[in-house]
Amino acid sequence: MSRERVPLAMRLSERFGNWAVRQLAREIEVSGFEHIPQHGPLLLVSNHISWVDPVLLACWLTPATGRPIAWMGKAEAMRWPVLGWFLRKNGVFGVRRGAADLEAFRLAERVLNEGRILGIYPEGTRSPDGRLRPFRDGAALLALRSGVPVFPVAVSGTDGLWRKGSLLPRRVPRVTLAIGPQVALPVASGHRPDLAAVSAAMHDAVAALLPASNRP
Repeated sequence: MSRERVPLAMRLSERFGNWAVRQLAREIEVSGFEHIPQHGPLLLVSNHISWVDPVLLACWLTPATGRPIAWMGKAEAMRWPVLGWFLRKNGVFGVRRGAADLEAFRLAERVLNEGRILGIYPEGTRSPDGRLRPFRDGAALLALRSGVPVFPVAVSGTDGLWRKGSLLPRRVPRVTLAIGPQVALPVASGHRPDLAAVSAAMHDAVAALLPASNRP
């Protein structure tokens, strides 16, 4: 997908977000963008320690690949007048946490069927202590049903930049963003896919990219 296909709202948000993160982090280390294909659908599975995480990923990955990212976000945020509008303009669609949201799942499948990038946080919410939590089965089911390549993403340092429950951000010495090679998903046994095994493979791939302080 060419750079021109990235919507204007995303490009403007990308520039502002890039500037904002650089004001708050003295050092930003990114790696692994070479793993991301330039074409075709793919699923990004990431740890989640701060609401800054998707900003960091989108603002560095979008210019590196010229490809916009669609995100699954919490439905509550989408109902806020200004924030909801901003999130939708930046490719976010809501999913109800703690429920089987079939509409959101179908939207996620549509994104992948259209050959686009979808970002998802399989933990379901931000980690309260920065450590990687167990993955829910939704991401595994989506990967199995779509058959698209899955890539692990690991973010660290953003929990200090904007802690859960904090009203304002603060400066941190460093944030890191790492993308690993495609996850080798286990082959299903029998007639039913082993969601637990697929979730575990994704979880382990993300954990391997994290520093010890953020691992389970």
